[in-house]
Amino acid sequence: MSENEVRKIIIAFLVFFALFLANLFVPVFAGIGVTSRMWLVLDVCVTAIAVVLLIKNGLPSNRRILLSCMFGLLMFVAYRGFNFSSVKGFLTTALCASASFSVFGKYPDNAVPVVKDERFLSVPASILIGFGVGGVLGVINLFLGGQPLDFHFTLACVLTALSPAILEEVCYRLLIFAFCLYLLKGEVRSKSENFWCYFMMIIPHVMIHTPDVFLATDLISGVVNILILSLLFGLPFALLQRKRDLASAMIAHGTVDVIRFAFMGLPF
Repeated sequence: MSENEVRKIIIAFLVFFALFLANLFVPVFAGIGVTSRMWLVLDVCVTAIAVVLLIKNGLPSNRRILLSCMFGLLMFVAYRGFNFSSVKGFLTTALCASASFSVFGKYPDNAVPVVKDERFLSVPASILIGFGVGGVLGVINLFLGGQPLDFHFTLACVLTALSPAILEEVCYRLLIFAFCLYLLKGEVRSKSENFWCYFMMIIPHVMIHTPDVFLATDLISGVVNILILSLLFGLPFALLQRKRDLASAMIAHGTVDVIRFAFMGLPF
């Protein structure tokens, strides 16, 4: 039974991998590059997974639905008000968060908590851990970027960082783990199952950053890029979620991007 459940996770990744390869060979059209197109592909994938999970498990508690909508509403802040990106961000984030919470409500023993526990110092501890990990990774990211650094911190750096901090941690990591947990029937029993849970929380999200690298360089450079991003960024964020909580992973991810935007400029 365990091998059959792991096989389902592997098949899910192979479907994504096939889409990744197909994207590399489809000509660019409508002004959307191969990397941007792959982000859209993953958005469609996680949205479809979220819908299926909600159908299978039902809605989470009203409190969790409200929290999911709050995560979604922060996308309006990140994308500066009502526009296509903010609406898409709201819907995708709220849907994926609700679907994740619906699975965790069914399998609470392996759920990723929003905050580790309700003790008085738990929230400050998650904040400090998030800022600490994010600060270290943010500095490493600056060195890896290889670009001239020009410090210019603005509120826009923080607002823009909300999108990767919330949407990516919820939709591309939390929801993916909830999906794996659902396929594993709520129990991560073996090292193999645990490996594939981490693999799915890390690799698909990293891969969507790399299509342009594969096309501009070569296969080896693309694979090396995936490995570096996975070990330096994907793995720490996944570990924070699984070992600590969602809040610390969000803060760490957001801190990395605030540092990047402050020293290397905004992405638009």
